[in-house]
Amino acid sequence: MKRNFYTLCRAILAFLVSAMFSAASSDAQTQGYQTQGYQSPNFAGLAAASQQHQRAQQQVFPASLLAGGPAAAQGNDFVDVHGKPIVLQTQFAEACPPGFGGGFAGGGHGDPMAIDFGGYGQDQVGPHYFDVALDAIFLVFEDAFDDAGVLASVGPPGLPATDFLLNTQNGNDEFEAGFRVAARYDVGALALLEGTYFGIYDIGSSQTVNGPVDPGPPANPFTLNSVFSGFGLNDLILGIDVASSYTLDYQADLQSTEFSYRRYWVGNNPRISGTWLLGARYVRFTEDVNFLATAQNPATGLPVNSSFTLSGDNDLVGFQFGGDGSIGLRQGLRITFEGKSGVYNNRFEFSNAGNFGPVAQPPGPPVGTILNDFSQEVDGNQVAFVAEGGVSLVADVFSSWSFRGGYQVLYLNSIASPSQSLLANAGSSNTPVSTQDHALFHGFHGGLESVW
Repeated sequence: MKRNFYTLCRAILAFLVSAMFSAASSDAQTQGYQTQGYQSPNFAGLAAASQQHQRAQQQVFPASLLAGGPAAAQGNDFVDVHGKPIVLQTQFAEACPPGFGGGFAGGGHGDPMAIDFGGYGQDQVGPHYFDVALDAIFLVFEDAFDDAGVLASVGPPGLPATDFLLNTQNGNDEFEAGFRVAARYDVGALALLEGTYFGIYDIGSSQTVNGPVDPGPPANPFTLNSVFSGFGLNDLILGIDVASSYTLDYQADLQSTEFSYRRYWVGNNPRISGTWLLGARYVRFTEDVNFLATAQNPATGLPVNSSFTLSGDNDLVGFQFGGDGSIGLRQGLRITFEGKSGVYNNRFEFSNAGNFGPVAQPPGPPVGTILNDFSQEVDGNQVAFVAEGGVSLVADVFSSWSFRGGYQVLYLNSIASPSQSLLANAGSSNTPVSTQDHALFHGFHGGLESVW
């Protein structure tokens, strides 16, 4: 009984002490409200603390490069297999730290291009892409008639020439116009198929020279001699030499069709990117050369028409590999370098023909050689090589349209080229056909790109 009494006393004492402390605390809060005003609960801090706690409890999983993985599904950053955030093409813009102008000025983080070119938006300097492109191209055939030189001279037969005419380099150093169209189709996030075609259909020139008339007497218009007789120093070719006019007509066309698979790559800086290329290509190059002469028939003194005609068709089919790389100079402006090459089978057809006359020797000693008319055709297959390279500058002018322009070079090897075989095949059908020639084209291009 005594122990119960002591227990009751301790309980009453504890209740009184608790009541005293509660009253003191209430007075302090009331005094604080009166001096400082009402302070609203910090719900934002509670929410931030809650989100921080949830993120601490979540496990960050490495995401796949394309899908983002579980981390992206939970609202976190896209990360690679090492757990580092992935910078997507549409998320290149990043807020600059203090001291870099603030906001999304781009080109921050110590990028020297931001200083050299006044800054650019990283979101505009991602991989170079287009859906369709159309260009006008202007190419020159650099090696046409590479070994021919001058074909005609003025002077009496058997004496040194006094003047040289019909230079094969004249008229063949002009840029010829054509067009190119390219289209791309996405087959994956980092891969695409590309088809390209270009054609130049009117490469060529035509030159005619007329010999000066020797006043005589009697007047003589037949004052030209050809390179085929050493300009008259060797045995004359009747029907070709001692002529009044020569004409050199040259026509060619160049076409190319490509189907390629491209795979994107991106450098450590998103300003640098490009593609690897693997595909098939068909190149067709044809040439026709006609050398026409109006010469004197020594038997009658009247003019006769003679000709050399050469033709070559080259169809090259093979595989090529290569790639391109782009450097973003500033927002909406990039420079692109491209190169590709491959080994091809060249199915060639070559023909040459000669028509001399009709001519006849005059009475007395022979004054020259009469060649027999001939016609020859050769065809076959041989391994060939094709390489192409170029540089382009692309400027974005509208949301889905860009201007581009640049310079390109195309090289063909192991082809049958009549323009480079003119001298070797002008004698007779016994002359071997040259099938190991080459062709070098280079020139400008400019046009539009579009994306949608």
